[in-house]
Amino acid sequence: MRVFVTGASGHVGGALLPDLLAAGHQVVALARSDASEAALVAAGAEVRRGSLDDLDTLGDAAASADGVIHLAFDNAQMLAGNYDGAIATDLAAVQTLGDALLGTDKPRASTSGRWASS
Repeated sequence: MRVFVTGASGHVGGALLPDLLAAGHQVVALARSDASEAALVAAGAEVRRGSLDDLDTLGDAAASADGVIHLAFDNAQMLAGNYDGAIATDLAAVQTLGDALLGTDKPRASTSGRWASS
């Protein structure tokens, strides 16, 4: 199965990627930086350069995959205090990935989190 994965170089993705590859899946991973790209290639993944803001890349990669796993989040915006922006970026990405799979039997999985402050 050809699987498009966002966040493959992150905490959750870094744990999942070896399992996907060991199971014989072809992984196409989104990479925002040279360092992430190098790590993903070294692990055995194919790389699509882009970011969660690059909706055309997300849609194209999702449409050409057999399934999608969305694990990425714009932590830079969140850590800068722009929670609304980070959530809007994620929502647009999720909608784009979902639209690319609409009407197909292709699976999509994602993670979500919730930050709380006191």
